[in-house]
Amino acid sequence: MHGLTLGLAVDLGPDGIRCNTVCPGWIDTELNRAYVEMHPDRSLIERELGQLHPVGRIGAPKEIANAVLWLASEDSSFVSGEMISVDGARTKKISLPAILDEEYRAKLTKPQP
Repeated sequence: MHGLTLGLAVDLGPDGIRCNTVCPGWIDTELNRAYVEMHPDRSLIERELGQLHPVGRIGAPKEIANAVLWLASEDSSFVSGEMISVDGARTKKISLPAILDEEYRAKLTKPQP
């Protein structure tokens, strides 16, 4: 994605076309809510997800929309070729906790002898 964004920005810039990419983090969407609801301890998983983000919470769809709106506005008219992370600094940290690991989750839901 990064290469495509950069290439398009360079190739289309002379025509007045800007190209940027928005990279969302864990956002409170229907898909992600369904994933959280699969876990037997929903409040635990919600806390764990929030702790993964240096800002202390997951993102809202409106926050992604606001970034896209800004990129589409004249306020960002000199921004092109950028990958903009809207993820509460999530990608600056280590990977998901064990509680979200599929193997670990399978052990939680599997009946114990």
